[in-house]
Order: sequence, then C-alpha cells, then structure tokens
Amino acid sequence: MSQALHTSSTGINAGQSQINVIAHNVANINTVAFKSANMTFETLYSRNLSYGSAATKDGGGTNPKQIGLGVKVGGITRNFTNGTFVSTGRDLDTMISGNGFYVVQDADGAQYFTRDGIFSVDSAGNLVTQNGFKVVGAKSIYSNAGSDKTVTIPKNMLAKITGDSAISTVQLKNLNNASITKGTVTAVVTNKTTGAVANVPVTIPDGDSTIGTVVGNFNSALGSYGISFNASNGTISYTDDGDYKLSFSSDGTTSNFLAETGLTLNKTSYILNETVELQDMVNYNDKNAISLSDTAIDENGILIATYSDGSILTQFVDESEAIQWKYTTPEGVAITGSDVTATGSSIANSNFALELATMVNEEGLVALNNNMWKWGPDVGEIYYGMAGEMSFGSIESGGYEESNVDIAMELSNMISAQRMIQMNSRVFSTASEVMQQLAYLGQ
Repeated sequence: MSQALHTSSTGINAGQSQINVIAHNVANINTVAFKSANMTFETLYSRNLSYGSAATKDGGGTNPKQIGLGVKVGGITRNFTNGTFVSTGRDLDTMISGNGFYVVQDADGAQYFTRDGIFSVDSAGNLVTQNGFKVVGAKSIYSNAGSDKTVTIPKNMLAKITGDSAISTVQLKNLNNASITKGTVTAVVTNKTTGAVANVPVTIPDGDSTIGTVVGNFNSALGSYGISFNASNGTISYTDDGDYKLSFSSDGTTSNFLAETGLTLNKTSYILNETVELQDMVNYNDKNAISLSDTAIDENGILIATYSDGSILTQFVDESEAIQWKYTTPEGVAITGSDVTATGSSIANSNFALELATMVNEEGLVALNNNMWKWGPDVGEIYYGMAGEMSFGSIESGGYEESNVDIAMELSNMISAQRMIQMNSRVFSTASEVMQQLAYLGQ
C-alpha cells in the first residue's frame, strides 16, 4: 500500500512542476520577445509481476502483468515561433521577422544571443541593449564565424571631402522600373571657383530602366556633360570636364525626368568620385563639426545615421557581397566604398550592419536573465550574417516583438495541472486511510 503513496506523490510533484512552468510563462506575458515553454510527462518504471509467456502448441500465451510506479517530467521545450509586432514609433526599436537572434557582447567580451530589439545609443555612441550590452556588427552577409566588432555611431564627426574626378553620382529614390519620357529640362551649371552660372536646356530622349541608359548630353560655355542613370542602385551620374556642380530647374521642363528621379534645385551634385575622410570628433569646439541628429535601422539591419548638416552615414552591400561605407553629403552626393575612409577609436572599428545568428537547433540554447540566451551543447553549428540575407529574417523597425505566450492555452494547462494535483492528492489520502485501517487490525 505504501507504493500507492509514492506513486501519487510523483503525480503531485509533476503537476507542481507544470504549474511552475506555467507560472513563468504567465509572469512573462509582457516580456519583450519572450519564448514560452511547454512541459510534457513520461511514465516512471513499472514493477513487473510477470513478463508474460508465448503461446504454445497446447496452450495460449499470457500478457505481461505490470504495475506502474508513477510519472516524471519528460521534457521542457521552448516555443520559438515569432511573437507579434508591437508598434512604438521609436526608430531604434526593432523586431526580427523570421529566423535569427541579435548578437550582443558584455563588458568582458563574452557574446550572447537575444531577440530583444529595443536598442539605444549610450554616451560613447555605442548601440546597446536595455541592460547595456553592446550590439555586435556583421562582418559579412553569411559566415561560419562571428564578428568581434560592435556597432558604434560617431556622435560628433568631421567629414573632409577631397579630390576631383570627372564622374559624379547622386543617390536618388528607387529608379527601378522608371520610365523617362522625352522632352526638355533646364540644367543649372555652376563653376565652384568663380561662381559663374549657366542655364542649359537639356534634351531628354525616351528612356527606360536599362542599366547605364544615357538620358542626355549637352554642352555649355562651362563644360561638356553627359547624364545617365543606373536603375540597379538608384543613382544618377554626371560626366563633366571641369570643376563644376550641377543642379536642375523646373523652368522649361517638358519631360517627366525630374519627377521620376526626384531631382530638384536642392539635389546639387559636386564632381563625383570625390573621397571623404570621416573622423571622430576630438576637438568639440571645431567649427566644422557635425553632430548626430537621428538614427534609424533599415530592413537589412543597417544603421542610418543622419547628422545636423543633413549628411547621412550608413553602409551597403556591394556587388561582391562586401559591406561598404556610404556617406551622403548634404547636397545629395553619395560617396561609397574605397572612397570613404573612417578614422578614430570608435568609427574605424565599427560596423553599421547588425549581426544576426542562427543555429541548427535553437531549442538547445540555454536561457539566461535579461532576455538573453547562450550556447548549449546541443545547439550545433552557428551561422552569422545580416538580416534579409540567406536564411535570416528581415528587420522591422519602429516596434518590438512581444511575448508569444498564449494565455488561453496557459490557463487551460493550469486547470489540468491543478486537477492532476487534486486527484493525486485524493489517491494519496485514500492510500493513507487504508494504511491506517491496516494499522488498527489485530487491536
């Protein structure tokens, strides 16, 4: 009879463990990117009264006679399905829509994983989590090895633009599927040295989104020019033979060229393939300093830093799948790739592309506090890269991922666990009463 006491006690203990799991889920119903857990049960050993016997020519077989000895916790598994998007309107609040974890780093350099995408910029310009862990930047779009660089945004910066070449490029709105109609538009050509200005009517032939389509060619007293656009990266290029800048006027415009490209008088291009040296501000009294005014994160997890003069610092993935810097001047000139050099303790060692990680078995991760996870022995291979590339999800900014706890299911499981404890308690009481009656026998 004592066995019934032990058996029912395993049911009580298992039910209590399930309530503990449910309590943790319910307690984290509003926790950012929380992943709920589910507990399952397995039977304990059985006492074998008989293993049974096989049928013979003269008689039938018998089945095993076994008495089960109770229940145990079979497993506690995590549900890694995405939570829903909660809008906050804050640019540095992000959610990974799909696979992946952000990679973050503590003060000792140890790295962890998290789905919590509520970030901020600290006093040193580091992109950090709510508990001060630095966010790691990606070194490539896909790799078996992680990065050791964190995301740091220069809060004060100097931009030194130098060099003269014959090609100038301005980043425009997306020109994919653009259709340019023939007509005229007025180009405003200005000599940067003398300030001399010439208004030149440009004939625009019919064009389409073909890469490298020549849109117009013209000559003026200030030089000869060619204009073309590249639909693959959304740029307009000017080729000239002098030290000039170029803008456009709507006067005399009969083509849809300005509307399709987004060019205005404010979209002024200096001669391109100029180079820029970006420096962290050391002397905060430098009159040429520009200060950080706004930060945002795009769908590929790339930071876009806007400065007080209207210039923009960000990164992009080039045709060789390398991550490159891109600096856009207040006039709209995009300087990219090897033409951008970054110096200083923070910017030179910073990546602007957030690193994501995915693994063979994410359920093998070990949960920590502060919405963090760390490697576990059954995780398997870990892969690193950028949002929107390979198997990684994209980034939604302006909000965060809420907990994926299903409160209706949790309450249903809680009632089942409560009844499990109640019924096993009843068995425990009954077995105790029977033992009490046996103790009275013979008195």
